[in-house]
Amino acid sequence: MLVPEIWIAFAEATGIPEFRRTTRDEPDYDKLMHYCIDLLDKHGFKLKQIQDAIGSMRPLIGAEEFLGQLRERMQVLILSDMFDQFSRPLMRNLNWPAIFCNSLEVAPDGRVTGYKMR
Repeated sequence: MLVPEIWIAFAEATGIPEFRRTTRDEPDYDKLMHYCIDLLDKHGFKLKQIQDAIGSMRPLIGAEEFLGQLRERMQVLILSDMFDQFSRPLMRNLNWPAIFCNSLEVAPDGRVTGYKMR
């Protein structure tokens, strides 16, 4: 793991413990994501608010050094269950490694309405 759990960090930022649910708690990814999307809608959160919370996050201690050492030996590609719209602030802090991840479906008003698997 290179970065903290996004949903747990968002739970802490919002004070809403229900966002702490991750794939450790609900292994069915589709069920988990619909739960999170419904929770976002229930509380009126939009993509920008999630991105703002993520923007204050930093990689885990040692992540930058680990990736740097790995890049000296080989090409690095991260495969993640994160969303493209969440990854950008974190990947900036890791010197932009290549990452393959899922993407969110976002309404024109910024509401998260669904997701697409990569």
